[in-house]
Amino acid sequence: MISTDIHLCGGGYEADVSSSRGGICYRLIHKPTDANILRTPRDEEELSQNVYLYGNPPLFPPNRILGAKFTFRGKEYTLPLNEPSTGCHIHGALWRMPFEVEAKSTDSVRLVYRAKAGEYIGFPHAFTFVRSYTLNENGLCETDEITNDSDEVMPFMLAYHTTFNLPLIKGSRSVDHRVRLQVGREELRTESFIPTGEFREEGAREWEMQNGEYIPYGKHLSAFYEAGGDMTLTDLSTGLCLTYSADTQFTYRMLYQTADGSFFVCEPQTTAIDCFRLPGGAMQHGLVEILPHETKCYRTAIKIN
Repeated sequence: MISTDIHLCGGGYEADVSSSRGGICYRLIHKPTDANILRTPRDEEELSQNVYLYGNPPLFPPNRILGAKFTFRGKEYTLPLNEPSTGCHIHGALWRMPFEVEAKSTDSVRLVYRAKAGEYIGFPHAFTFVRSYTLNENGLCETDEITNDSDEVMPFMLAYHTTFNLPLIKGSRSVDHRVRLQVGREELRTESFIPTGEFREEGAREWEMQNGEYIPYGKHLSAFYEAGGDMTLTDLSTGLCLTYSADTQFTYRMLYQTADGSFFVCEPQTTAIDCFRLPGGAMQHGLVEILPHETKCYRTAIKIN
């Protein structure tokens, strides 16, 4: 396993977190069932193959921004063009930033990242991002706080590229798992994964998800949905049920899997992809404005029922 410097234990769970890499939780175990909840890399080499597909990387800004530029309140923001194949900026860099451990106990930790204006991927606002974890009977409970330390209104978007291990328990099978999530319309995207502004209406896949019958195995999936509420992942062979909850500020979900059934990604996201270019404007599609010296708070939890 990769090096992690924070170990937490509480409520029947164990977790390992890296302060040096985004405050990411790379390992989450439910001890009563021995469920291995989050996809954990064996080593740095495996992690380097796709840094987003392990643990719960925080994304700011999430997903893709065409041309790595957007305009907010008449000001142009320029980010690194870090996906040349699509001509986009993708996923920010918060997932690889070092966080300071501000407080720690046996079952909780508070991690802080502070950026001066322009220091974080050229983003022109100073800000503070806090990730707080607590392990208790409700699972891995996370509270994140973002404070605008600048004197101008700051645009904000957030997602977590949370990747669940499949199967959840050794000896079980991915084909026996089922996903339930209240998805709505799927946002249509170009071959470069940029939204067209159009939506696909609900079909068989959406019905399966809404009714807890979607099998995260045997097919490739990459879909972005209007969605909310809890996601549940149930192992029919054991009766084990995982719940991933995110507060109501996360009104979209990016879902991703490969056909081999080795993982399932459920990514709560506050905004539509590249919201600045969508009809009706960015605010209509979830963009958050943070006033000078204001703090916004976001909560998620992962629990075995």
